[in-house]
Amino acid sequence: MQRTMKAARLHGFERTHGSSEIVRVDDVPIPDLATGEVLIRVLRAGLNHGDLHMREDAVQYSPEVKTVPDLPMTIGHDGLGEVVEVGPDVESVRVGDRVVVICSITCGSCKYCRTERQHLCQTKKTMGFLTKFGEGPAYLRRYKDGLWAEYCRVPAGNVVRLPRDADINEMCKVSQINVGYRALKRARLHSGETVLVNGASGITGIGTVLAALAMGAPLIIAVARNPARLERVRAIDPKRIATVALGRGESITNTVKELTNGQGASVLAELAPGGIETTIECIRNLEPGGRVALIAPNPEPLNLPLRYLMIRSIEFTSVTGRFAMDVAELLQLVQRGVIDTRHITTRYFPLAAANEALDYIKTRGDNDPLWPMYAAE
Repeated sequence: MQRTMKAARLHGFERTHGSSEIVRVDDVPIPDLATGEVLIRVLRAGLNHGDLHMREDAVQYSPEVKTVPDLPMTIGHDGLGEVVEVGPDVESVRVGDRVVVICSITCGSCKYCRTERQHLCQTKKTMGFLTKFGEGPAYLRRYKDGLWAEYCRVPAGNVVRLPRDADINEMCKVSQINVGYRALKRARLHSGETVLVNGASGITGIGTVLAALAMGAPLIIAVARNPARLERVRAIDPKRIATVALGRGESITNTVKELTNGQGASVLAELAPGGIETTIECIRNLEPGGRVALIAPNPEPLNLPLRYLMIRSIEFTSVTGRFAMDVAELLQLVQRGVIDTRHITTRYFPLAAANEALDYIKTRGDNDPLWPMYAAE
């Protein structure tokens, strides 16, 4: 095997360097393997708003904030590839297997990891994203680099094998369903319950709608601003999906009351990155005992009376990152046609166009919510 590879690496921040060209494609050594690790040849790898914000916003990485990128660092934390080498004591996969990569690296031994709450692991690292310096075992820094590279080193426990006949162009999209799927699980969504999805027209929003359909929601009320993008969401299943286009002046309250006979929705999946008034209106349209699953990191304060939340028995939960245990389930749902990932659309970029792919996240049109993805030649 060749001794070096190409990788798209973040070297600094746009605001402090005055340029967006601080993601550069470098020649770097191919990672070596230790016990329990595998080396994959990356076939598909995505980028999202988190990668863009990491590149452009140096302000959030002030001395008071411990969570910062470990630079230089290969970006990208969603993807899949082909196993080309296995380290000692690896028996779960073989050379030639195609696998989905789970980029959340947890300790596996704390009380959260042992009780299926890996997202709360205090030493969790995300490959190709952020690192908490000085916290957790030192070996976790071996996995700081992400998947926008020709090869990537991964713990064998962080890959899920794909069926031989799996379409990698569809299976790579599972990561965009994972967050919404886990959020709805944590909100205890039951078959037969109505779901509100606020911020439904983005890539993760569409993934959440697909998850709700697969979990048996007979009615999903999708809320977003752009009517054209919402129409694409409704077309996934017009009998089960209704829409509220805020940009057209449509009312969340009137729509929910009409469609639920005044009862309200059972679960709110909250993905809107801003506009807290819309979030509050959605919460006020939950039935008594309704549950809120927070997904998007909206920084605005939630101004709701505690008395109202208490009397209505409104519950809140949240989720960050992808759950390894969900990936195998989602791959089955996709493989067997329960979830149709063709509704999540992609645009492919070569490795050398990493900055172009990041810029596309910022400039893509309202009617063109494509997920930028590296595709190996």
